[in-house]
Amino acid sequence: MIDVDDLLVGWVLEDQGMLEKGLFPTVREGTFHFVNQDLLHIPFFSPQIANNLLAKIEGILPRSQSVGLSTDIPLSSALIHAFNSAEEIQTRFQYSQIEPLHVLAALLAEESSQGVKLLHDSEITQEKVLLKLGSATEN
Repeated sequence: MIDVDDLLVGWVLEDQGMLEKGLFPTVREGTFHFVNQDLLHIPFFSPQIANNLLAKIEGILPRSQSVGLSTDIPLSSALIHAFNSAEEIQTRFQYSQIEPLHVLAALLAEESSQGVKLLHDSEITQEKVLLKLGSATEN
C-alpha cells in the first residue's frame, strides 16, 4: 500500500530534481525538457534539508518486496484524503492544475505520518507552504 510517507519521498526527490535523474540516469542534463517541468523551478527545500529528510524517512519506511510494473498498488485512506485536500487547496488558490506545493500542503495536514512529523521538526509547516502558495503567481 502506498502511504503518505512514500509520497513524501517522491515529493522531495521531485523538488530536488532527483526523480528524473533516478528514472533516466543516462540522459545528460540539459539535453531535453520534460513536458510538465518548469524551466525556472526553484526547489522548496534546501539541499541539506532534503538530504536529511530523505535519510530519516528512509529509516522509518518498512522494507517491501518488489512488484511488477503492471501491478496495481492501493493507496492508503490518509493518502486519498491528502489528494482530495490538495484539490481543495488548488481551488482555493485558483490554480488551473494541482501543483506539487498543493500536495505538500495537503500532506502536512496528515498528523499520523512520521514523515510529516519529521517535516515539522525541520520547521516545515502547512502554514509556510500556504504562504508560499499565496505569494506565488501561477505561470
